[in-house]
Amino acid sequence: MSAGRSSTNKYFVDEPFSDLPELPNVIEGGLREGARRSWHSFYQRRNIVVILLVVAYVAWFVHLNLESYYTYGEPPFDLSIFDQGMWLISHFHVPFVTIMGRNLFGDHASFVLYLFAPFFRLFPEPQGLLVLQTLLLAAPAIPIYILARKYIKSTVIATALVAIYLLSPLLQQGNLDQFHPEAFQVLIMSLAIYAAIESKSALLIVMVALSLMVKEDAVLLVVPLGVWVAARRDRRLGLSIVVGSVVWAMIDNWLIIPGILGSSSFYSSYLPFGGVTGIISTLFHRPGQLFSYLGSQGRPFYLWQIASTVGFVFLFSPEIAAIGVLLVVENEISNFGYMHQILYQYSIVLAPILALGVLYAIAQQSTLWRRNALAIVALTGAVWTCTLWGYAPFSDNSIQTQTVAPSSIGALNTLEKKIPPNAVVSAWYPLVSHVDNRSQIYVWPTPFYAEDWGRGTDTGARLRVASQVQYLLLPVPLTPGTDPNVFKRISSDFRLVKSRGGFALYEKTASP
Repeated sequence: MSAGRSSTNKYFVDEPFSDLPELPNVIEGGLREGARRSWHSFYQRRNIVVILLVVAYVAWFVHLNLESYYTYGEPPFDLSIFDQGMWLISHFHVPFVTIMGRNLFGDHASFVLYLFAPFFRLFPEPQGLLVLQTLLLAAPAIPIYILARKYIKSTVIATALVAIYLLSPLLQQGNLDQFHPEAFQVLIMSLAIYAAIESKSALLIVMVALSLMVKEDAVLLVVPLGVWVAARRDRRLGLSIVVGSVVWAMIDNWLIIPGILGSSSFYSSYLPFGGVTGIISTLFHRPGQLFSYLGSQGRPFYLWQIASTVGFVFLFSPEIAAIGVLLVVENEISNFGYMHQILYQYSIVLAPILALGVLYAIAQQSTLWRRNALAIVALTGAVWTCTLWGYAPFSDNSIQTQTVAPSSIGALNTLEKKIPPNAVVSAWYPLVSHVDNRSQIYVWPTPFYAEDWGRGTDTGARLRVASQVQYLLLPVPLTPGTDPNVFKRISSDFRLVKSRGGFALYEKTASP
């Protein structure tokens, strides 16, 4: 490891790599060309470990995702929502997702999915979404490595930072949590922070625009980024980012989503105490109640988990890591328990922000031993937390693959192939993501007995579209948890097509 030069400006000095070999000026002609080739070969060898880390991450998590999917262990609800939604978009249909009973963009304003529609048309299966997600999550290793090489001037520490990022349980848990558009946000925000640090205004503007297209709460990431740009790079650009993102968030949340959904956001109830004004009122008039609330449901442990993934190293100079602070506040204060757990997509974008925060903190250190010490602490935290909560080969966790008995998988595949393309289907929950490339697909017992559908007001009702269902794909026999009474009421309307491996395919009989 080379000591490099100490930074004379603590806010990222743009200097050449001090640990790369320089070409001697005395070499001329063929000797100079030979030296260039030697330098290029040396440079490539330095990058090989990072390349191997990224390839290993992609290969391992593609393997885990596909193994979970093919063994019916992948929780299918959100995966099916986006798979059916992308199928509808790529076939120029209105993206009304029958799995959840809402328009895809009334649920979340994830318009970035339109940009992905051509790719999905080439790979129109859930497997394509799962592979894409892994590639999106691996890609931030590139800007992290480039920035670390430039500002820390140590290939070893730069490689360690890539490892810290890829080992993050925030990243790994999110990767195996079905598919979510937040995967785009992970790469987009990484490139946005890279562009901000490097003063690449055009790239920054593009990334900010894309970030705001990922989800309606992206403003919580973009505003802190804009504040940093205004303070450290370009005041006018930074303030424009802040104002523009707030205006877009207002349009998203007050006009677009209500206009599509016909009411306020389905998730507006996730804020406690009646919303933002209620939270502020509680803070000033009943602060003890608010602090008691923030100490419940494992919220302090959630904060500790997040920070420990990088050994708390970002605290030595936290301004880059602070870009994620509003998102953490949102997750902490939400009354939806999933949001303050690292098991789900709500925390995934914090992984690159924390890694870049560690990079920034290390780059501010003026001595080699302090840089090395912080890198070791951060890497230790990453390995330890990955062991506890991640999905690396050495982690304590393992994927779920036992939803369907292995002996039934072949039989299920046979039954699924018997369903005509675009037939209207109601299927048992774990099977939905395998048959959802169609305009109407329902999670049994919906639509005969609505569950988790629409805005929840139809729960228990028989929906009008029930008469349109042509096929049922269900386990046999139906256990108490799979609504056997609902099937009894409609069984006379369906005939058994085939039964194999504990599952049955039923077809609606012709009307007399």
